[in-house]
Amino acid sequence: MSEVYFRLPKAEIDSRIAQLKDQLRSTNLDGALLMTPSELYYYSGVGTGGIVYVPAEDNAIRLVERNMELVEAYSLIPEIRPMGRMSQLFETLNIPSASKIAVEGDVIPYSLMSYLQSKAAGIHLSDGSDMFRRIRSRKSDYEIGLINAAADIVDRSFDYCTEIATPEMTEIALSMRLDAWMVENGHAGFITTRAFDSEMLIYSYVVSSSGSTLNTFFTPVSGVGLSLKYPLGPTRQKLGRNQPFLVDSCGNKNGYHSDTTRTFVCGKFDDALNSKLDKLSQIKSFLAKKMKPGASLGELYGEVIELSKELGIHDQFMGVNKNKVAFIGHGVGLELDELPIFYSKGPNLEQGNVLACEPKIITPGREVLGIEDTYAITSTGNKLLSTAPDRFEIS
Repeated sequence: MSEVYFRLPKAEIDSRIAQLKDQLRSTNLDGALLMTPSELYYYSGVGTGGIVYVPAEDNAIRLVERNMELVEAYSLIPEIRPMGRMSQLFETLNIPSASKIAVEGDVIPYSLMSYLQSKAAGIHLSDGSDMFRRIRSRKSDYEIGLINAAADIVDRSFDYCTEIATPEMTEIALSMRLDAWMVENGHAGFITTRAFDSEMLIYSYVVSSSGSTLNTFFTPVSGVGLSLKYPLGPTRQKLGRNQPFLVDSCGNKNGYHSDTTRTFVCGKFDDALNSKLDKLSQIKSFLAKKMKPGASLGELYGEVIELSKELGIHDQFMGVNKNKVAFIGHGVGLELDELPIFYSKGPNLEQGNVLACEPKIITPGREVLGIEDTYAITSTGNKLLSTAPDRFEIS
C-alpha cells in the first residue's frame, strides 16, 4: 500500500497503552474495550471501525471490522484480528468469565451496551469513560506540537479572511471560503465532538452581530443556521459595514484540534467596541498569568467572573440572563470538547492539559465580541498556541 497517511510514532502508542494498563491495574479492572474512532486512533494509530482491547496483563489486540489491509499497514498494535461476529466478541478476545472490563459508557448506545452485556457470560462491563478521557487530557509534547500546527492553520486563515471578507458577503459564504482554504492548507477535515447529538459540519463558524442568537448549541453564542433542523451556525445574513462579526475556527492537524475565535469588522471598530475588546484582552492576559500546574480552574473561574464585574461587562459576559453558559473554556485534543472543563467546579490544572479559553461579550441581534485561544499547560505555566491578533479591521 502506498504511503498516503500520516503515521503516529510507535513510542506514543506504547506510552498510551502503558498508561492505560497502569490505570486498569490501579482500579482493579482486567481490561478495556475501546470502540470510538478517537480511542481507536489514540491507541492503535488508525481510526477505522473495529475494537481495541487492552488487557491489564497482556498485549493489546486490534480487531478490524473491514479493510484489513489498511489496518495491517498502519496499526501500531501488532496483534491484529478480524472482528468476527459481535455475538462472539468475548470468545474472540479470550476474555475469562468474571473479568471486569471498562467500556466507553458515555457514548456507546444503550442498545449496544445491553447486547454486549447479554453476551458477556459472567463478564462485568463498567463505564471507564472518565478514565479514558483523563488519560487523553494529559498531552505529550508530540501531541501539543500537532495542536500547535492546527492552531497555526487557523491563524493563517484569519489573514486570508482579511483578504476576502466584504460587507456584502454572507456569513455562510465566508465560512465556506475559509473552510476550503484551511483544507487546502493542511486541515485534516472533520471536527470530532464527544457530546451527544453535537455534529459539526463547518470548521469556521462566522457569526455577525445582526445574525447572532444565544446558545442553541453548547457555545456562548451561535448564528441561527440555515434550517430549523439545525438552528445554529452561519446564516445568509450579510456581514455589513462597521458591524463586528466573529470567526470561531477549529483547526485539525492529523486528528488533533485547536479552537480559536477572533473579532473582525469590515470597516472600523468604534471607541465603545474597542473599549469592550480591550476588556476581553485584559481577561485573556489575566488567564495567561494564572494558568499553571496546580491552579484550580474552579477558583480561577470565580476570579474571572469577578473581573468581568469589575470591568463592567458582566451582564453580557458569556451570554445574557438565563442563557449565560456556565463555563469559560474546555479541553481540546482528538475531540473538541475534552477535559478539563473550565467551570465553577473545574479541577486543578496538570502539565500537558490543553484547553481553549473563550471570553465573549454578547448582546443578541446587536453585538458579538470575542477572543478564544488555545493554551498548553507547561511545567511552569502555559504556552499560547494561537497567536493571531485579537481583532481585525478590514479596510
